[in-house]
Amino acid sequence: MKLNRGFTLIELVTVIILIGILAVAVLPKFDGTSSYEAHTHRAQLIAALRLTQQRAMQQTNTTDGYCHQIVFDNDPNISRYGVPDRTKCATTTFASGWSPDATGHEVDTRYDITFSVSFVGDAIISFDWMGRPLGGCSSGCTIDVESAVENGANALKIKIEAEGYIHGI
Repeated sequence: MKLNRGFTLIELVTVIILIGILAVAVLPKFDGTSSYEAHTHRAQLIAALRLTQQRAMQQTNTTDGYCHQIVFDNDPNISRYGVPDRTKCATTTFASGWSPDATGHEVDTRYDITFSVSFVGDAIISFDWMGRPLGGCSSGCTIDVESAVENGANALKIKIEAEGYIHGI
């Protein structure tokens, strides 16, 4: 006599639950790349901020002529940040032929990513020789990294603490 075997109800329910979990985890990845681009740009900006901070802590001679700051461009057509002129801290506007160094970046227009800083005044973040933020960010500040495709619904944030800790929130 031949036994007919099938799946039990518990096995079927387990498989359905696993498929549901996979669908929830995988389907958003096919939605588009705008939110992933925002995550990438946030990680890149955190790295640039930390690099600028480390340079400020290593180059403690104030007469060395180096700027330990990152300037955010307010041009509505171009979203970029960096140091317009590494040897002249007073230069806070980007020249037309500006090319970013290790601490700068210009966002490709197809991604439509913007950066906004939480404090009032020029969007400049600089650091002292101990790695603490100066100026408008001296008591801590937040930088929003937004994708226009998502209409700011899921803005990613970067927090710079008053003592210099830089992290994503």
